Amino acid sequence: MWIDCFASGLRLLYINMQFKIPASFKSDQPDWSFGIGFNLKGRSEARFSTCQTPVYIPPNTSGHFIYPETTAVEEIVNASSKVKLCVLFDSKTLMDFAGGDEEAFLPFLEGFRNQIFFSGQAKILPQMRQALNQILTCPYRGKTRALFLEGKAMELMARKLEQIRSETRPLSKPAGVRSIDIERIHYAGELLLQDPINPPDISALAGKVGMSRTKFYKCFRQVYGYSPLDHLRSHRLQVARRLLRQGGHNVTEAGFAVGYSNLSYFSKLFTAEFGIPPHQFSRSAPVLP
Repeated sequence: MWIDCFASGLRLLYINMQFKIPASFKSDQPDWSFGIGFNLKGRSEARFSTCQTPVYIPPNTSGHFIYPETTAVEEIVNASSKVKLCVLFDSKTLMDFAGGDEEAFLPFLEGFRNQIFFSGQAKILPQMRQALNQILTCPYRGKTRALFLEGKAMELMARKLEQIRSETRPLSKPAGVRSIDIERIHYAGELLLQDPINPPDISALAGKVGMSRTKFYKCFRQVYGYSPLDHLRSHRLQVARRLLRQGGHNVTEAGFAVGYSNLSYFSKLFTAEFGIPPHQFSRSAPVLP
C-alpha cells in the first residue's frame, strides 16, 4: 500500500493485499472526501454508517464516491486478494477544479448535494487501464515522479468524468443487451484469447456464437467496453509483460510468444499500453492484474 500527495490537492492511493480469510477495513472520514476508484482485483462490499444499503464492488470496475463528514466506512473483502487504486481529493480541491466549469464535475457536485455515496460504476476502459499501468510502472523518481503521477491522476479523473457523461447522454446510451447475448459474448471473449498467436477471425467468431458480424461487434463493445481487437491486444500485451517480468524471455521472445513478429510494432504497442518500453521493463515493477 502507498499514497502520494500532490500540490494540486489530489492524492493517489494504491492497495495490493492478500488474504487467507475474508477481511474488513473500517475508517472514519474527518472531512468531506471525494474520489474515483478503480477496483482491479477482488470482490468487496462497502457499507456506510449514514446509509443502510451496501454497495457491491466487482473486479475490473470503476466508480466515483463521496464520503460526507463524520461518515464511517467499512469495506468487506470477499476474495483472496484485493488490488485497487483511487484518486482522492477534498471539498476545496473539488471546488477549485469545478470553478468556471461546473458542468464537467456535476456527478460530484450533485452527489455532494444529495449525499449519494457511490455511483457511476462501470467497466474499466482500455484508456483507463493504460493510465493505471503507467502509474504502477512509473520509472521516475523525485519531483519528476510526482509530476508524472499527478498528470496521470488528472487523466484518470478526466476519463472517468467523460465515461459518466457519455453513459448518461440520452441519445448515445446503448440499448440493453439480452442476458443470453451477454453469455454468448463472454464465451466469444474466452475463445478469442485461447490462442493469441493464431486468434480466430472475427466473422468466424461471430458465427460460432450465432450472431452476425455487425451485432457481434456492437454487443462486444457494450459488454466489454471496447472492441474485440482491443480486447485481444490488451491480453497479448499483459501476457508479454508477465513473461518479461518472470525473466525467462527477452523482448523478441516475449513478442513472438504472443503473436507479434514485428519487434518495432510490438515495442510501440507495449510502450503505449504500459508507458515504458519493453526493454526497460523492470522485474521489480508492481503487477497490475
